[in-house]
This record gives sequence, C-alpha cells and structure tokens, in this order.
Amino acid sequence: MSAELSHREFLLALTADAVMQARIVPDQLHEVIIPSLPPHRCVLAEAVKRHLHADALLTEPLLRDLEILIDFMRVEIEKGIQTTWIADEHKVHGGHHERHFDTRAHSLAVAVGNPIGLYEAATEVIDYAKAERLIDDLLQE
Repeated sequence: MSAELSHREFLLALTADAVMQARIVPDQLHEVIIPSLPPHRCVLAEAVKRHLHADALLTEPLLRDLEILIDFMRVEIEKGIQTTWIADEHKVHGGHHERHFDTRAHSLAVAVGNPIGLYEAATEVIDYAKAERLIDDLLQE
C-alpha cells in the first residue's frame, strides 16, 4: 500500500511542476513570444495559449504544438545571432568567437526556457502515468 502511495505522491509532484510551468507560459506567450515571432509563426503560439486556457495541459496535442513552437523559437533566435572573431595575439589559438544577440533574439532566448520547462514537465507526467498503466497491465496478465 505504501508503494502505491509513494508512486501517487511522485506523480502529484510531477504534475504540480507542470502546473507551475503552465502558469508562467501564457504570460511569456503574450508579452514576449507572440510579439517577437513573425506573424505566420504566431498561429502556433496562439494554439499553445488556447490549450493552456482550456486546461489541456497533459495532452499530446499540447506537447506537439509546444515542441514545434520551441523549434520555431530556436530558428528565430539563431537568425538574430551574429558571431564575430575576436583576435588575440597573446593566445595560442589567436583569438575566439563571440556571439551577439539582437534585441528580439535575446528576448526569445530568455523566454524559450519557460516553454521548454513546460514541455519537459508535461512530458514527464504523461510518460510516468503511461509507464504505470503498462506495469499495471503486465501484472494483471
């Protein structure tokens, strides 16, 4: 009995983490992500927002849309990065590269952590619950 309770408590803790992440992401979508994305990419961000407002937190469609949104954000971040070579005659390799973010890329780079956190937390809950169901099915055979 205590083993079942500890599994339930663990699942509850995972779910609480996902819920916490889900409280942060809508603000990030509204304030940073949607204004920073090209208009044709905002549709997906709006879909994620709708999932979250509909309490569809632990669903595969949300995970799919989040994953695609994160990929779009990464592409947009890379577009706003300039890499320059800084020469240094006192170093063995002669210098180093520096990456500079434009304002939009910097905003997206800071904001992308929240959707990633939500994706990871929700995925962990879904995967853990699915694993528990698979074990229960195996034990009943």
